[in-house]
Amino acid sequence: MRNLEDIEKDLSAAREALLTLEGTPAEVYSRIVGYYRSVRNWNRGKREEYGERKLYRIGEMSPAAPSPSSSLMFPEVNKEAGAELMLFIRSSCPSCPAAKREAEKLGIYVEFINADTPDGLAAAQKWNVLSTPTAILLSSDGNELDRARNAKEISRMNVQPVPLAV
Repeated sequence: MRNLEDIEKDLSAAREALLTLEGTPAEVYSRIVGYYRSVRNWNRGKREEYGERKLYRIGEMSPAAPSPSSSLMFPEVNKEAGAELMLFIRSSCPSCPAAKREAEKLGIYVEFINADTPDGLAAAQKWNVLSTPTAILLSSDGNELDRARNAKEISRMNVQPVPLAV
């Protein structure tokens, strides 16, 4: 029968062995242009882009809860102004600058919401925004009228600009 000293000695040796333990290389697959492929077979540019990706686990995220008066969670829509556009963007989004330009051409109030910030991410979750750019056209009472996911769709949105009351 083993005594407590022998057990502690074995546990200590096992802890030491765990410090130097190395696993075997893993094959990583990721989605590229519509299908999954091994990352090690990607070209140099794609592998570099893969290294810059940010991974999100939506179920585990807990962004700081904005206050009820936050314009990101509860957009204040100017009742006299008519429709409002919320445009969800990210700093790393290559399509967002064109979407911004098209949104500004609509002639209505546009609220740019950066999904890279905790408040922006919380707003994206609230409005079920899964990619950027995403534009959501709201009526004067705050209801969603239309949704667009790129500059071309934004330019086709049917909005009736109403001048702001002075």
